[in-house]
Amino acid sequence: MDAHTDSPHQRDPLQQGRGRRIEPAPGKPASTDPVFLEPAMPSRGPLEIQDPGDCLALLRHTFSSPPRDSLVVVGLLDGATGGHMRIDLAPALREPVSSARLIADCLAGEGSAPAPEAALVVLIGEVDPSPEQDRTWRACLDALRLMLESEYCVRIVQVWFLAGGHIRDPRCPDPQCCSLPGRRVADLRIPLLASPADAGSGPEAWPLGKTAHRFLDGAPRADPAMAALLRELRADREGSSGSFHGRRLLESWDLALRCQVAAAQNTGLREAPGDLSEVPGQAQGEAQGQVQVQGPAGAVSAAPEDPRARAAWFNRLLGQLRTSFGRDLLIPLAALGLDHALLGLEQAQPDPERGSAEDPRLRDYAGSFLGETSSRPDWDRVDALETVLRELVPYAREEERENLLALMAWVEWARGRGTASGSFIDRCLEEFPHNEFSRLIEELMRLKGVSRWARVKQHSWSWGRGSRGSRPEQRLE
Repeated sequence: MDAHTDSPHQRDPLQQGRGRRIEPAPGKPASTDPVFLEPAMPSRGPLEIQDPGDCLALLRHTFSSPPRDSLVVVGLLDGATGGHMRIDLAPALREPVSSARLIADCLAGEGSAPAPEAALVVLIGEVDPSPEQDRTWRACLDALRLMLESEYCVRIVQVWFLAGGHIRDPRCPDPQCCSLPGRRVADLRIPLLASPADAGSGPEAWPLGKTAHRFLDGAPRADPAMAALLRELRADREGSSGSFHGRRLLESWDLALRCQVAAAQNTGLREAPGDLSEVPGQAQGEAQGQVQVQGPAGAVSAAPEDPRARAAWFNRLLGQLRTSFGRDLLIPLAALGLDHALLGLEQAQPDPERGSAEDPRLRDYAGSFLGETSSRPDWDRVDALETVLRELVPYAREEERENLLALMAWVEWARGRGTASGSFIDRCLEEFPHNEFSRLIEELMRLKGVSRWARVKQHSWSWGRGSRGSRPEQRLE
């Protein structure tokens, strides 16, 4: 499932979920619904959701790439779009009642404030329209209408069935307008709501099923000299056990995240590309807790030109990815901070003097893996984690790369972007078929659907992104 939980009326989606496999497997070309290949017309004023062309433009603008075989629900409040959800159509048709309850609870249930007052519903399929399809789709729609209207007081004000290159309103009484198969999509005028430049350059501006490909393809090229130095360091690894060594690695990662967050904030960017090749390892500033920002990438102040220092720094960051426990600690480190990660490290040590298991921070430490904490996670640090991991891509080998890909699957799931998470799961399992962490994330999507962070709007990744230069709201008529 992919869902979007926006700040009030913002057009910046947060994707969540389960039922993610609507895109083709890695390496296979994606088939594209012809609706989104038609020449776009210039935008003009508010949208009319009763107009099929405007509805298709909204879908394209919301999801960046066309949803396929999907049930889409767009929340509406005060004439503007709010939260959005997409789930796979097949399970929604098989289990309409449970699917409707899941959608209604996420869109208008606890933690959804401000909840929508109305909704737009679109069912999308690739098979040509038929009477049998119409009956099945109507049964799904009836279950959703009953759940939204009777239990959550959310009216479904517009419905569209999009199938086989045709679109129609199943509730329209005019047989000349909306009888089977409906209007040809190719005959519609579809406005352009935002140019690619207006839509921003964040991850939501790209097809979600290709997120892993974009992430890996967008990583910097490996520096041969750096790669050679890292090979030497790997051959002569520091000891990888003991709390002191683990604390040192976590402190290095914490510094890298703080540098990246500072750099992004100083430049007005929230997803600054970063350049960790400028961050040395045994820096004096690090030892003194001093962080300086140089340009668009955060950097420690001392000796950034020293190749061996840079290689040592990269080797330390990669060292955290050489074990599954090290990888796991990066989750609370990014979402909650260094103290929580160190608490988890201490609990893993056979130390009778360690802190009490009743420490309330332990609940958030454990909850961070499931996206369930008592407060909003630090999304700036989670975004910084993605940036740092991208910088490590060209140098990550074997278990380092495996844990890097698995960690990115968690990042996207925590954000609520199930399809994007699925792209990392597919890539990880393609390269490392026995990776258990990726399968765990897949199981979380199946069982939980939407993480608690994504379910509570003010805790969600997209809630504060309206101020980050994201897409404008869309007014509806």
